[in-house]
Amino acid sequence: MRVLGTLTAGLLLASAGLPAASAEPISHGTLTVVPVGLENSRGSLLVQLSNAAAAFEGNGEAYRSAEVKVVDGQAVVVFENVPFGDYALKVFHDENDNQKLDTNFVGMPKEKFGFSNDAMGRFGPPKFEQARFRLEESATTLRIEMK
Repeated sequence: MRVLGTLTAGLLLASAGLPAASAEPISHGTLTVVPVGLENSRGSLLVQLSNAAAAFEGNGEAYRSAEVKVVDGQAVVVFENVPFGDYALKVFHDENDNQKLDTNFVGMPKEKFGFSNDAMGRFGPPKFEQARFRLEESATTLRIEMK
């Protein structure tokens, strides 16, 4: 009888506001994007988070996007509640806030840009597979080298 009373008391304490042992596993995370190498505080930082090659390579919409002002040569973008999976990032410093990456007469970018994995394409932007990373932790920070 004493064992039963101890067991009952233990069960009551265990159920008194404590999380259940069978709680669902975490399946979403927070992704923080930190550009490295911004040279000034003009304009905004534009970031696109894609979960498919078509969207990353320009044939569809990004999964999520963000725009933040650059202050003191720095900017940080946080994407919350992102499902675990494969993604790729495009980042550029839109110094004149015209919502596009400005290029010179031969098509070379005049504004700083970067990609996840610091990926680079041969004659243009990298492919999704080059920039792909896996989000699988509750909090991840990616530093993007701006070129």
